[in-house]
Amino acid sequence: MRAVRRTNDFYETAPWQVDALVDNLPELTSGLVLCPCVGDGSLMRRLEALRPALAFITNDIDPAKEADFHLDMTHADSWTCIIRAVGARPEWVIENYPFNVEHLMVPYALQAAMSGSIAMARVSFTEPTKNRGPWLSEHPYDKRITLERHSFTANGQTDSATTDWLVWAKVPIQKPFGVSAYGYRDGSAQRRWNVAQGGLRVDPVVQA
Repeated sequence: MRAVRRTNDFYETAPWQVDALVDNLPELTSGLVLCPCVGDGSLMRRLEALRPALAFITNDIDPAKEADFHLDMTHADSWTCIIRAVGARPEWVIENYPFNVEHLMVPYALQAAMSGSIAMARVSFTEPTKNRGPWLSEHPYDKRITLERHSFTANGQTDSATTDWLVWAKVPIQKPFGVSAYGYRDGSAQRRWNVAQGGLRVDPVVQA
């Protein structure tokens, strides 16, 4: 039986996926972050725990979700509204977007961000299709962090394709620009990181 997609294509972000982003993007240290589809806040909370100097503005189209705004971010006016209300553009826009409308939001995110835009996307997102190809050809990403497959539905069944963190940077970023983030799903990469850094981070709960 074909799985039924959730309302607003909402799926939580696992802590290990955020760890892979933070470890491989050392430039993400401080500043104002806009989370345009905050959902249950799982991405934001893990970022906040790992990078306490970050501040957050949140939005979600679902009025039942806890967020600063409840706007439809597939429209340019929604981004303008948030920036005017806050009185500043965010340094970073970071999101695990609803995959079905991600291509509509990513261009606005890059326009809004001062330092860069970061999007979790299915690995097929970078395929130059008619609705993404023209924009992608003019706005190549600067870093790609490829993750291991994850069960977003938490039923033990992984998605048919894995996901990437795609980074469009407006500030200099360090190499490597293509990262295979192996070992985060089972926690081994985090344990190696803890040893290297003197045990500063608590390993997240590993999800199948």
